[in-house]
Amino acid sequence: MFEIIILLRADLEVDEIAEYYESLSDGLGTKFFNEYQKYVDTLSTFPFFEEKYNIIRTLPLKKFPYTIHFTVDEINKIVAVHAVTSNYQDPNTTRIKL
Repeated sequence: MFEIIILLRADLEVDEIAEYYESLSDGLGTKFFNEYQKYVDTLSTFPFFEEKYNIIRTLPLKKFPYTIHFTVDEINKIVAVHAVTSNYQDPNTTRIKL
């Protein structure tokens, strides 16, 4: 099992996204958060998804147009979630700089 660390940027983005969806429809923000949490839980057991750029890996959500950006430290068994970005944003402006 890998330890999951959610960095501040990702935490703030998830809160903002959930609030946005909740403002559209009661319960939709909760649905977004639950899907996000399910995917993060998956990362604790299987974090080896596509390496997208540099050492950043990505995992797109299925029901919402967002992607989780994360790194994997195989030696220390840590997955760090760096960002959660909209699939409609320009990847050149949302790319994580490491």
